[in-house]
Amino acid sequence: MEACTISLLDILSANALMQIASSGAAASSPSFKSSRKDLSWTPLAIGAAFLFNPFTILTSLGRPTSVFTHLFILLATAKACQGRIVTSTFAIAAAAYLSLYPILLFPPLAIICYDHVTIRYASNDAYRPAPTALRFFASQITIFLASSAVLFGLSAILTGDISFVASTYGTHLLLPDLTPNVGLWWYFFIEMFDSFRAFFLGVFWLHMASYMPGLCIRLRKQPLAVVVLMVGIISIFGPYTSIGDIGLFLSMLPLYAHVFPLMRYTFPALSTVLYAALLGPAFYHLWIYAGSGNANFFYAITLVWNLGLILVLADTLYAILRDEWEIERPEMKGKEVRQI
Repeated sequence: MEACTISLLDILSANALMQIASSGAAASSPSFKSSRKDLSWTPLAIGAAFLFNPFTILTSLGRPTSVFTHLFILLATAKACQGRIVTSTFAIAAAAYLSLYPILLFPPLAIICYDHVTIRYASNDAYRPAPTALRFFASQITIFLASSAVLFGLSAILTGDISFVASTYGTHLLLPDLTPNVGLWWYFFIEMFDSFRAFFLGVFWLHMASYMPGLCIRLRKQPLAVVVLMVGIISIFGPYTSIGDIGLFLSMLPLYAHVFPLMRYTFPALSTVLYAALLGPAFYHLWIYAGSGNANFFYAITLVWNLGLILVLADTLYAILRDEWEIERPEMKGKEVRQI
């Protein structure tokens, strides 16, 4: 792709991120309002954090097609925060059509849309009851499936058949390509006996998907937080991850800048990520080009990389929960919490 096309997509992504920030959904929802919302970054600062993120810049230089997926994820989130239900659902369907994994973002985005619908009915038409959650989510699923069917139909028309399904989505689901990447799957399945491959494929997929229901239930008051955390989980535990996915996650974190003071391990987590980001290319070169190392060199540094990202993710979740807890227990604000 041309550099100008990538730059345009990055600008559109930054604009969508600014729309999310302008909605105030990170610090306020129908059932939750953070007492720290005054600490939130401005939309312009959040957009700049995305555009000048080193991982975003490196992704633009690499010109991958994942930038389209990231744009649709941000558009789906922005439109959900604005209450534009059909547009949001179509955008997340387009993102799932391109990369499959964003389908895990559909439930929290549907929750955001449902919150907007209930507010709309409560304020505009007191005599007409809002749709039940079951009915609303059924309609959302219908829109999602219809959008996906349209996209698949267009692909079938352009290619002349549906053989693209096996070569695209089959690659994501069955992991036939074990090219080294910054993810955790490739090395594990290189060492895997073929008789156990199907079992562990199912385990790995269930592991990544299992976070979504728990986060949706626990963070029901803050569905946007679920979207941000799930983007991080996909970027860590997905089968074919890249620095572009990490760049998207780290660029969405400033939406929750108001809880940054509550985070406990910011320095060691970011130091670990930076350490691995600098040594990763060196270890890859030693293995592939210099021939003075082996696969363990590169996989060891990817473990450090993902450890740092997990620390960032877990610390962000802690800060979000701590912020919510201090609203419920204001007498505990500023006090240390210990689990016994």
